[in-house]
Amino acid sequence: MKKGAIQLSLGFIVVVVFAVILLSLAIVWLQQTMGSVGGLTTDLTQQSSAKIQEIFGETGDNFAVWPSSYTLTAGKGIKLLAGIKNNARDSYDHRYVINVLPSTVSNEVCAEGDIDSCTVSGGTSLSDYMKTWVTFDKNKNPIKQGSSYSPWIEIKVPVDARKGTYMFSVFCCYEGENQQSGAPDYDDCNSDVDLGKLWGGSAKSIILTVN
Repeated sequence: MKKGAIQLSLGFIVVVVFAVILLSLAIVWLQQTMGSVGGLTTDLTQQSSAKIQEIFGETGDNFAVWPSSYTLTAGKGIKLLAGIKNNARDSYDHRYVINVLPSTVSNEVCAEGDIDSCTVSGGTSLSDYMKTWVTFDKNKNPIKQGSSYSPWIEIKVPVDARKGTYMFSVFCCYEGENQQSGAPDYDDCNSDVDLGKLWGGSAKSIILTVN
């Protein structure tokens, strides 16, 4: 009877050990899988909201992004806000849209400096590679005259990203004064947009240093 109990106990211990090993392997696999798409994200939206209101109050700007620069470890990400204030001279409510596009990188990332011609593993252009890092609020956001709205932006840096500096341009567009047809689609809001529809005067920059 005692011998059977001991054998049963040993069998149970072996099963538990194998279960722990399999669980450990599963956790490692999940960490690697999550890391490959950006890993843990630091949520800066609360700080962004407060800082953007400070910027609006101190400078009179009507479009801002905070933080404009940040240092990340490869495999990590950040979530931040842009800020849009409708102070249009026509006193109308307007719809606004943002777009986030790669603009340039430091020499250690791309010696040529051209993100469209520099490539990463697999032959993908550096520009297209950086676009996959970014997700953002793609709605055409209605903002009443005198009010503001803060669309979110999330950037996740893959674990295989080269160390160096990466810059993104954040554009904001609306339908233009005295035009109520609706803001352009987000993918039409870029450096080629009609200047009458570019909000805030120019694009804002987000500079990420990856270490």
